[in-house]
Amino acid sequence: MKPAPKAIPALLVAFALNACAQPPAPSSSAAPEVTLAGKTLALVNHEGRCALRKADASLLQLDMPWPCQLSPERDGGKPRVEQFNGAQIIIVSHVQPDPSQPGRCDSQYQAVRQLGEHLEPSILARGASCWNGPVDQKNFVGLFEW
Repeated sequence: MKPAPKAIPALLVAFALNACAQPPAPSSSAAPEVTLAGKTLALVNHEGRCALRKADASLLQLDMPWPCQLSPERDGGKPRVEQFNGAQIIIVSHVQPDPSQPGRCDSQYQAVRQLGEHLEPSILARGASCWNGPVDQKNFVGLFEW
């Protein structure tokens, strides 16, 4: 059996890094939705900012620019809803390539918790990661004071 050329592993690493650096394109024009405490919230563009629209049409504006997405379940399906200390929590994130630094991104995320009838956003977290997939529970709960 003939060994693989040395350039192939380097190409695979370059491909993997490039794939991680590309944020996913926004999906269809339908607003992504999630259900907290039996109430449906839609992620919408409100004057260039991310916002959650409640069923009564009121908005909870978040501290990041549009476009945004809801953090997915580990299987990549529906939005993840985390349960902690009687609250239901979601994460909304914004990721875009940083034009000044190839392979890096401007990433922001904000957790939102439902406590009874009250929706409360967390502080805004920032980073340089291009990752936009499932995250750990600490990301859901660590941005709030409990």
